Amino acid sequence: MLEREDYQRGQVEITCLVRGEDRASLIRELGVKVVVADLADVHIVEAAAAQADIVIDTANADFPRGCTAVLAGLKARHAQTGITSVFIHSSGTGALTDNAQGKFASEKIYEDLDCADIRAIPKTYVHRESDSMISEASVEGCVRGYVVMPPLICESYRTSVQIPALIRAALKLGQAVHVGPGLPLWNGVHVQDLVDLYLVLADDALSGKPKASTGLECFYLCATDTYSWKQLANEIGRRLYAKGVIATAEARALLPSEEEEVLGTWSGFAYGSNSRSKTGKAYALGWKPKHHTTGLFDSIDEEYAAVLEEGEDEAPKVHIDEMNNALAAV
Repeated sequence: MLEREDYQRGQVEITCLVRGEDRASLIRELGVKVVVADLADVHIVEAAAAQADIVIDTANADFPRGCTAVLAGLKARHAQTGITSVFIHSSGTGALTDNAQGKFASEKIYEDLDCADIRAIPKTYVHRESDSMISEASVEGCVRGYVVMPPLICESYRTSVQIPALIRAALKLGQAVHVGPGLPLWNGVHVQDLVDLYLVLADDALSGKPKASTGLECFYLCATDTYSWKQLANEIGRRLYAKGVIATAEARALLPSEEEEVLGTWSGFAYGSNSRSKTGKAYALGWKPKHHTTGLFDSIDEEYAAVLEEGEDEAPKVHIDEMNNALAAV
């Protein structure tokens, strides 16, 4: 966003909500205004949102208090000025997952040209509480809300959620692993393509004649690649074996007794589910992703380097506490 001409010309002002002064100082060096706060600082979040034409939320898909605070600020702005601000919220296709436990590839593919299937997912499910709040506020007309639902996000020099955990598991066991037969299918997207979608939505919102759907149809899918958990495990095995850090290139199924210890309480959900989606609305708005499957697998090498830097024994990068709360009723 900082490379955009309208920002460099001073036509756009960006303010970032940052947790911690150490991070804030790095952002300020880029010439960006900073509000130092946590999402739990709801009064600060609400006040900051009330000043914004556009809020892009990439912080936490499962913290409804933060989402409520942003919406409160945007609603107050609308009531006082008549301005309908834009709220672009990062959710995820974790909301679309099933309970396959690694055993089968589902035929179910969610689409966003008609969001009825997405809306039918219970609000108790992962990500769904915040997503529903934004859709409902958009129906009221006080906010133009967009819920972006990325699958696994990859890019060199950055880490996804799932891949580091699978790398750590391979290093621990000496072999890459998958849950059950590893047959379920997920999608991937490159982080730069995801950023481009945020910019497409922001530009559309500021155009004066927005075309992007909101309200009940506010959900935007952005999958570009499809992979099975077994394919991903095989690629992790091939690359780590080539580095000489595991005993074999061949991946194997985790024993049921190993799953929780190696990958956490919700291993079957996080690493053995189907989550298939088909992008529609983003393409119609002019989104043009440039990165495909090679980017997903090529990111393994950089994510391996990040795992070594952080420590091999770090817990898998899955929001276990959030899953415990969101999936208790599933």
